[in-house]
Amino acid sequence: MGFMTCPRISIRDVSLIEGVGRFGMEREFLSVGIDIGTTTTQVIFSRIKVENTATSFLIPEMKITDKKILYKSEIHFTPLLARDKIHLPELKAIIESEYDKAGIQKDEIVTGAIIITGETARKNNAEEVLRVLSDFAGDFVVATAGPDLESILAGYGAGAAEASNHFTARVVNFDIGGGTTNGAIFWEGEVIDSFALDIGGRLIQIDQQGVICYISEKITQLINYLQLELVVGAKAKLKDIKALTDAFAKIFVQISSSESLEEEAAKLFIGHRHKGMKAEKIMFSGGVAEFIYSDYEIGSMKDVTLFGDIGPLLGCSIRKAFENDQYHLVEAREKIRATVIGAGSHSIKISGSTILFDEDLLPLKNIPIIKLAENEDINHMFNGIGEKIKRYGDIPVALAFKGPKSPSYGQIKEMAKAIAANAVGSHPVIVIVENDFAKALGQTVMNMLNTGTRVICIDQIKVDNGDYIDIGKSIANVVPTVVKTLIFKQ
Repeated sequence: MGFMTCPRISIRDVSLIEGVGRFGMEREFLSVGIDIGTTTTQVIFSRIKVENTATSFLIPEMKITDKKILYKSEIHFTPLLARDKIHLPELKAIIESEYDKAGIQKDEIVTGAIIITGETARKNNAEEVLRVLSDFAGDFVVATAGPDLESILAGYGAGAAEASNHFTARVVNFDIGGGTTNGAIFWEGEVIDSFALDIGGRLIQIDQQGVICYISEKITQLINYLQLELVVGAKAKLKDIKALTDAFAKIFVQISSSESLEEEAAKLFIGHRHKGMKAEKIMFSGGVAEFIYSDYEIGSMKDVTLFGDIGPLLGCSIRKAFENDQYHLVEAREKIRATVIGAGSHSIKISGSTILFDEDLLPLKNIPIIKLAENEDINHMFNGIGEKIKRYGDIPVALAFKGPKSPSYGQIKEMAKAIAANAVGSHPVIVIVENDFAKALGQTVMNMLNTGTRVICIDQIKVDNGDYIDIGKSIANVVPTVVKTLIFKQ
């Protein structure tokens, strides 16, 4: 696929447009996606449309109804100062140049995501890079690192969610980058599992003379287990490199078909293992996927070291491993751009319309979630919540729970009383409920608190313990949100 190029487009009129949609309310806004990967860095700009999908007789229900990519950047190599440090000024210059080429100012960006992926998330200054770039890229451009969200975004960007609907089947997408592979399984358009592995095209790097100049410590145990002669400073032998990439390919086959993994292979999972679900359709994205779906053949070490790594050979090993029709290999809609498209177009969730918020407080970034265990006894559900809030010290937190589907006024009053009792100092009270009663709950909490305490209560957003949430400025009486994890150097 060639690059999508755009002239200097004037998008100022698109950055936030209100109009008349199917049922009287429509907004369009600009979103940015920035993917800083182990090997490459990319930027895309998208236009996202939000419409009221309810009839005129019902409470408005704002939904994302259309996403269109307006600009795709060049694919840049991620600049490094050293193996463990990102070259921040150079990276910032790359992103700034892409904004200029697209003709977009950062104040035109309403939302979006910067995602730092693979081994880059383990660099010493990864957290600083995200903080600086998030502020630079736009007022509500969220920063995130962590394999689970990356897996999900790559799966959406590759087209695995749509494929699961089209084939009425479980579809797994493996997004193989330079340092890691991110996997996600979709069923009926929804994610049902996500995971990551230390498998990537640049875990071994080889110079033009065929000498190994780098081996990631993440795969040394597997190399020793396979008894391969792969040592930094020594010439790489094709048979040993191929034995390693064939072993990686076998792992993908075993995960797809729900076969048990050998102990050394299982150690490559990052954080947690997969759930062991069998997939009927298999899809690959990421840079390595360009070689999986091609007819590129390896005849010598020169063919292997096309980019100074093992990526081309890994792609060929996977292609050979999945040649058997029973595995039902499907070509991804996007390969090397899957994650950046996911970050720019699929990271945003829209809240419900019946919510309560203070516009002056927004946007909010990196708010930790305290998820309450569901319990029919509302007082019991809120037991010990004060102690959990205190652990965060001077950082505001968001209380989250599902709540009853149609709560009575008495139940809302009980919940509001417990929330108000745990309000801390000058911090805003932030509440997230899955079911549709945020406005009633928020107003009841406000009535129980001092007039100086500000309240944000949103609904129809799913979160979990360990998540963080970013909440953007309102768009047609709803707020855009991104639920994420923040993981560095793990």
